[in-house]
Amino acid sequence: MKKEVLLSFLVILLVLSAGVLAQEISNTIDATTEKFVKGFVEKSDIAKNGEVKSVNSVNQSNLPDDLEIKEINENNLGIYEVNFTDEVGFPKKVFVVTFATNDFKKKEAPMKNVQNLYFGLSTESSKSDYLETSTGVKTGEQIGYVMLREGSVTGISSSLELSGKGKLLINVYKNGIDTGFYNLIDSDGKTAIDFDLQSENVVTYSPGDIISVYVQKSGSVSWNNVVTTVETTN
Repeated sequence: MKKEVLLSFLVILLVLSAGVLAQEISNTIDATTEKFVKGFVEKSDIAKNGEVKSVNSVNQSNLPDDLEIKEINENNLGIYEVNFTDEVGFPKKVFVVTFATNDFKKKEAPMKNVQNLYFGLSTESSKSDYLETSTGVKTGEQIGYVMLREGSVTGISSSLELSGKGKLLINVYKNGIDTGFYNLIDSDGKTAIDFDLQSENVVTYSPGDIISVYVQKSGSVSWNNVVTTVETTN
């Protein structure tokens, strides 16, 4: 006896030759279920180019010997016998087993805590220097935002007023060391803004690390009204 089993969308198809198994069949099946089961079989490779003749409900208390189902609440289970002919007209039978449950849960991505650190400078400057915090305190190697948890620096954005010719690198520093993550402001640009993003775990920090921002100039430029935001993710 040839048996084929397909698993798809919690539906099992057991394909058997017509008349092989004996079971108690009921014709009481609602139109919605019949349409679903018929459509499922017709779209499967088993009944490809064939024709479904009938869909009947199977009594679960009198299952076929070859159909063994354990530890499933019968209220969640539906078994249907589908009679059809294949593409050459040979009669066949398939049992469609459907299972319903509320235990399937959508896998949710872990929540990320994203925070912004604000830096700036309202006065004019023409030398390389650290920016101030949002409270007006000038940052430095040992002065800045102290990190409370492990995390990553994932973004930096800047806007400012610029005059003269040259470039500005607005660098994220950790414990007074350049992280290599920066904004680039060019005086040849139409607008003095820049923003950059990067993945987590590229520039990381630990509890107690100090994050600050250092402006490094190149050329004869001066700037003021700097607003810089550093994004952290943990």
